[in-house]
Amino acid sequence: MPVQAPTSNTGFKEFEIMRAPSMRSIKIDSTTTLQTLAGGAIIKHEGTIFSSDSAVINPNTHIIEAFGNIHINQGDTIHSYGQYLKYIGEQKMAYLKKNVKLTDGKGTLTTQDLDYNLETGIGNFYNGGKVIEGKNVITSKDGTYFADTKDVYFKKNVEVKGPKNYITTDSLLYNMETKVSSFISKTYIKNDEVEINTTQGTYDLKTGNAYFTQRTSVKDSTGRIYTADNMALDDMSGNAQMEGNAVIIDTANHFIVIANQIFLNKKNNSFLATRKPVLIIKQKNDSTYIAADTIYSGISTRLESEKIKLQKDTAHNSNVQQDKKVNDFLKDSVSGKNILLSEIKKDSISTTIKDTLSSLKEIVQSPPELILNKTDSVHSPLNPMLKEKNDKDSISLKDKIGVSEPDTIRYFLAFHHVRIFNDSLQSVSDSMYFSTKDSVIRLYYDPVIWSGNTQITGDTLFLFTQNQEPKRLYAFEKGMIVNRTKEGFFNQMAGKTINAYFLDGKIDYVNVKGSQSESVYYLQDESEAYIGMNRASGDVINLYFQNEDLKKVIFINEINGVIFPMWKIPADQKELKNFKWLDAKRPKNRFELFE
Repeated sequence: MPVQAPTSNTGFKEFEIMRAPSMRSIKIDSTTTLQTLAGGAIIKHEGTIFSSDSAVINPNTHIIEAFGNIHINQGDTIHSYGQYLKYIGEQKMAYLKKNVKLTDGKGTLTTQDLDYNLETGIGNFYNGGKVIEGKNVITSKDGTYFADTKDVYFKKNVEVKGPKNYITTDSLLYNMETKVSSFISKTYIKNDEVEINTTQGTYDLKTGNAYFTQRTSVKDSTGRIYTADNMALDDMSGNAQMEGNAVIIDTANHFIVIANQIFLNKKNNSFLATRKPVLIIKQKNDSTYIAADTIYSGISTRLESEKIKLQKDTAHNSNVQQDKKVNDFLKDSVSGKNILLSEIKKDSISTTIKDTLSSLKEIVQSPPELILNKTDSVHSPLNPMLKEKNDKDSISLKDKIGVSEPDTIRYFLAFHHVRIFNDSLQSVSDSMYFSTKDSVIRLYYDPVIWSGNTQITGDTLFLFTQNQEPKRLYAFEKGMIVNRTKEGFFNQMAGKTINAYFLDGKIDYVNVKGSQSESVYYLQDESEAYIGMNRASGDVINLYFQNEDLKKVIFINEINGVIFPMWKIPADQKELKNFKWLDAKRPKNRFELFE
């Protein structure tokens, strides 16, 4: 029969002795008599059952001391075990020692020393503890367990080991129901896909999804590093959204992108950068900096590339339509229709990023090679004297298709207010397309390129590069080249097409071709004194440079012109039609691109 301990006059609900094969009373003094239970004691207090090999009850202080094989059963939901227990009944505070274990059906906490409040469901350990939850094992020096929320707050030397993840930190809050960990101190996370260094955020051990609210750096399996003030990761889709001083460093593809907002998909190796993005294409001695309103980069396969046909009459129109689709998408993006990271709820991170990137993927699913209707003229000889040089320097798409071509090709798209800077060449345009397949930078809508004292414009400009250095510039439709002398005169040549060749990053030779190519050229004598201005036209004009200065001009076929002495140059003859010196638009240094 259960034996009730003496009733307290303070209103405290006394301990109920459920089982005690051996029980006796020991009088300590005139006011204190202890009850000892042996042979397997069971005591009940307000719905909680305490089992042990033996126990001592102090009815005055309402304290139980129990020894050997301790088991505390709280409504068959939370079970605690140990080898020693001191239980203060008035506070419902249990102090467990030696081989302590607490389990609630979600996880198991083991430690050597646990202070557990049965009323609040809060337990603390101070000398090392471990939580086993499924296949995840979390250890720390100190920690706090919360029964109601199934949270464990780990402190000091926290380590998480699981089949997918490894985490080290100094402070970690882990929920055993949601499998979500939260941290507010320096944290390192590693799995098969990424390595993460952060100081604040949440990470789901089950799904790999994460949300970071302070500066975070991620290194993925390709070696690419991306960093931002705020970051959201969706492991299943491979999407990441970064905001605030976001940076991607891709050493394999030799580029860096910096922006205040970047959408990244690590599975298809693409990114969309907005809010003052700058792309840095790394080179040995002279990196190229590209700024625009929006920059996108993706990967096309060799099979997709081979499907692209060189269609003279239709490619240009297709590109205009392609640009319109992308421009329409970007207008929506910059007008605020894309959802900001700060507005995303944790459970919608995956959907938001996936929808944003899939919209752009639909637009560029067949990345345009942007071969305009004059592509063939790029590869055809301008005249017999140039055939050998042209064939040698031109990069043919057909030649690039073959077994030696890489299976994947990276391309970059930049839209609106494009500015390009490196030490040897600068440019502005509305749009840009660059592919590693042929290493050609294509500039559209009022493009301008400067090299030294020379400016080249045209309806469209193709800059052919080799080993990341300029080799040839092709301008077609309304092409014009302007060379400013040290004295402030403007040598000008205009034609239907312009081919400029570079040597060591500087313009070496230029060919201007087109029906009635025109020029304004200031003549010098042997002492380099200016003696007049030659206004002339011809089928072909060849220009020769030395140290970025124009040194020789040669006209070929149908030559017509007039020479004016320096003191008799008519004002209306100094400039060709549509002449503009656009140096004010020219990026003066790379730092301008970050403003």
